[in-house]
Amino acid sequence: MPKNAYIMGMGPAGLAAALSLLTKGYSVHLIDSRREDQLFSRSQGVVLQEQTIADFFNLSSLKNKAYFLDQRDFRCQLIAPQKLPELNEEERLDLAFFELIEKERTVIAIGDLQRYQYEKLQLIYAKKAYSFKRNTIQFSDDQQLVFHKGDAQVIEARGKDQELVLEIDGKQQSVHFDLLVDASGKTAKSYTRVWNRQNPEFAISYEPIENPEYNAFGIISLAIENAPFEMMRTPVMTPFDSSIILSPEQIFELKSLGWKLDRSPVFFIKYSKQSETVYATGEVPEEILQSKDTGELKKWFDRIMKLLMKNEKFKTRALTLSSVFKMDLEIASHHAMSLPKGGFYCLIGDAFMPANFLLGCGIENALEDAAELFNGVENQFAEQGDYRKERAEDYVECLEHFKSLVDHREKISLLQYELQQLSTQTVP
Repeated sequence: MPKNAYIMGMGPAGLAAALSLLTKGYSVHLIDSRREDQLFSRSQGVVLQEQTIADFFNLSSLKNKAYFLDQRDFRCQLIAPQKLPELNEEERLDLAFFELIEKERTVIAIGDLQRYQYEKLQLIYAKKAYSFKRNTIQFSDDQQLVFHKGDAQVIEARGKDQELVLEIDGKQQSVHFDLLVDASGKTAKSYTRVWNRQNPEFAISYEPIENPEYNAFGIISLAIENAPFEMMRTPVMTPFDSSIILSPEQIFELKSLGWKLDRSPVFFIKYSKQSETVYATGEVPEEILQSKDTGELKKWFDRIMKLLMKNEKFKTRALTLSSVFKMDLEIASHHAMSLPKGGFYCLIGDAFMPANFLLGCGIENALEDAAELFNGVENQFAEQGDYRKERAEDYVECLEHFKSLVDHREKISLLQYELQQLSTQTVP
């Protein structure tokens, strides 16, 4: 009989973990408190890096139908063969996903990513096999894949006995698990809070890691009318792009909206021509963090965009997504906690270590954690301490690189401003 894995959460990490564990011969049960209409409704943008897109492509069979990818600088183009082949249901799903990535310049809504993973996982399970690169993996007939979307609640987890008490459709039942995975994120609803309360002898603690020096952030989604040409030409603007810089004069203007620093705020802006929307996220004034005023948050990002574009003609309207917050970055004491009967309690994604979204690496880390489960269950998580250390060190290295890029941007901005001032001076 297959071993049983229960995964708490159906975000990108949980869905990717399901495929890893099916590959290792487990029966997999995913539990999420959200119904399907809520599960795939999140509109926060996520950056898909080149390697992740390449992995998704290698998981498809489009390459066998003479399609190939061309990737560079937030661009991903799926090149079709001259004579279009007939595609089956799974291949049509893959094609639609890569067309979405192309249209959205590799920054897609997290709900769209989840829905693709969910539908892809169902199709893979239905045929009991999949291919990745040159390897073909087959599942046994007695392996199960079960999704609980809002219809199941974990009443109790008994770590010592490796049992869960579930309530499904109003009826309680006890089930055995060999692996219990928290992929529920790092929020007030995180499953590890429940686990710690019910299993103090196997409790997971968190160790603070370095937060950004300036810690006030906002996210907003805006409908936009008359999007400027500059935005259509460069639909993805990131802190890593040295050509997109606010001048000292523009930074001074932002101080009228509450900005206290002499440097430019750090931000991402993503324009979608398809939906005529803008997704903006980044540093905000402390005053907006305290007031949590959506109108002021909109005004802040409106001003940044108008200064960047040197264009006052476009209009925006706030949509449902808006939030302000401080980052509280921590890493769990364990990637995997061993249990007395040989099983494990494991944490992945934000439940293991929340991402600094300014680094654009949150989804990459979540998918990496899920892939690591493949090795973890193979060697009984013997290297989980090394993996935890590696994740923390990678974050510090990434953060230091990010800081140097921001510092470099500010130096370029000042130099450009000084050169501009010199060029406008009248020669005596």
